Amino acid sequence: MASRASIPLLFLLAAGLLFAAAVGTSREEGRRGEQWEHQHGKQEQGRGRGGERQREGEQGQEQDSRRPYVFGPRSFRRLVRSDQGSVKALRPFEEESRLLRGIKNYRVEIVKANPRSFIVPGYADADGISYVAQGEGVLTVIDKGEKRSYTVHQGDVIVSPAGSIRHLTNTDGQRKLILAKIQHTISVPGQFQYFLGESVLSSLSKRVQRAAFKTSEERLDKLFGKQGGKKGFFVRASEEQVQELRRQASEGGQSHLWPFGGDSRSTYNLLEQKPTIANRHGRLYEADARSFHALADQDVRVAFANITAGSMTAPYYNTQSVKIAVVLEGEGEVEIVCPHLSQDSERHQQGQSERGKGRGREEEDDEREQQHQQHGRQQGRGSGSESESEEQQQEKYETIRARVSRGSAFVVPPGHPVVEISSSRGSSNLQVVCFEINAENNERVWLAGKNNVLGKLDSPAKELAFGEPAREVDEVLEAQKDKGFLAGPDEQQGQGEEEWRHRGRGEEAMESFLRMATGAF
Repeated sequence: MASRASIPLLFLLAAGLLFAAAVGTSREEGRRGEQWEHQHGKQEQGRGRGGERQREGEQGQEQDSRRPYVFGPRSFRRLVRSDQGSVKALRPFEEESRLLRGIKNYRVEIVKANPRSFIVPGYADADGISYVAQGEGVLTVIDKGEKRSYTVHQGDVIVSPAGSIRHLTNTDGQRKLILAKIQHTISVPGQFQYFLGESVLSSLSKRVQRAAFKTSEERLDKLFGKQGGKKGFFVRASEEQVQELRRQASEGGQSHLWPFGGDSRSTYNLLEQKPTIANRHGRLYEADARSFHALADQDVRVAFANITAGSMTAPYYNTQSVKIAVVLEGEGEVEIVCPHLSQDSERHQQGQSERGKGRGREEEDDEREQQHQQHGRQQGRGSGSESESEEQQQEKYETIRARVSRGSAFVVPPGHPVVEISSSRGSSNLQVVCFEINAENNERVWLAGKNNVLGKLDSPAKELAFGEPAREVDEVLEAQKDKGFLAGPDEQQGQGEEEWRHRGRGEEAMESFLRMATGAF
């Protein structure tokens, strides 16, 4: 009897244990769910505020909408890799962002050749413009039936016409030879190909090789058969071979000033010229078709900016040129004002608002009435609603802010104000090489500094534009005595309180004139 009575008690005890376990599991899952929702909510909240940390690592799909003009070192694809060097390139701009369709024919490339390495003779189906960022070497070019050899070193600009045969040797026994370059593709937009001379010949059929070279198949096999296509882009050169290449360059009549004070046919050294702008905050060196005739056919200006740590460029924009920049040394930030992103963002927000929230009939009627009145005003002016919408969008801009470091690249379209800031925490200056496309009729317009264009406005225009007396506007526009390169934000904060307060009086006016300048010019 006792045993029979204990059976229900055991069932009750087991049921209680199961219930307690279920409750504990439920609470644990509830806590996990709350924790996930809390973290998820923070992430969404972070996205609402900009989500800077999370978005730092998000590239690819968000590149088009978030930072369509800035590319980190990881954005470069490796095209060639060997023990003797490497070649990397950004993907075609049209694939990176629809906002970069205008430069779909250009690619950015970085070439690194190890000490004593030799880039084998070949040619590309694209026009190339290179800047020697580091090291020295010997360049040999065969163009239009003429062979020329040059000694190249840091600061040289090199023009490589499509189809010209060339080879390059790193003659330095310790340092890498590094080139930053752009390729202007000819056949397929955004696509280029290197043709290595020996590999091209070895790809021909045996019967064509025999007929072309009038040589026995045995000798052709020795040159093309066994080694054909196996040498690769880079090979190692012996010390004797390097010395012989140097001798040929020195005897080849090459000079950076060719002939008799003119410019060289294929190279031009920026750093040996007088800087366009120079002060304690930075230096700017430039070469265009007037100073280096080889750039005339490319319609490109090459510039090198050396920005002192803690300093920055004054805000400026180009009237015609698209600027493609590569960071060679240092670290810092870049700010680009872009109207296109704000338009896309507002359309996206409007679409979400209309889909996500149901509006009352009275609100919709009010909106229809406003649209009707607006349409009537537009008809009176003879313009359509679409043009009015675009006109309103022009007053709204979004600023792209991104950190940059060695190996980063960024693009600045014409009319987009830009500021480049050298980090005050870095141990070296921010050094940037820029390739400015459509350079012939371009003008660089400064929006701040001693030479700022807004200072040229007459007094009534200043008062109407900024809503302040002309005298107060002039105090803001004339406070900065430097031009081109200025003290950066961190450096200015360290100045005297009185001077900082004086310069900070027109902060709102400064924002206002930058917005106005972006739209007006």
